[in-house]
Amino acid sequence: MFGEIEFVCAALKRSVASMLPWDIPWYDPSHAVFFAALYGVLTVIGLGLAGAVVMTLKRLKEGENQRR
Repeated sequence: MFGEIEFVCAALKRSVASMLPWDIPWYDPSHAVFFAALYGVLTVIGLGLAGAVVMTLKRLKEGENQRR
C-alpha cells in the first residue's frame, strides 16, 4: 500500500517539477518560439479569466446593494 503512494508521489513530482522541458535542445529557435507563444497564450487566457471573475464579483456586489 505505501509503495503505491510513494510511486504516485514520485510520478507527480516528476510531472510538475518544472513547466519547462529541460531535455529538449534550446539552441533550436523553434522550441523557444513555441514555448514563448504557449506561455503567452496561457497568460492572456488567465488574465481574461481573472478579469471576468473580478467583473462578475463587482456586478454581484452592486446588485446586492441595489436590493437594499
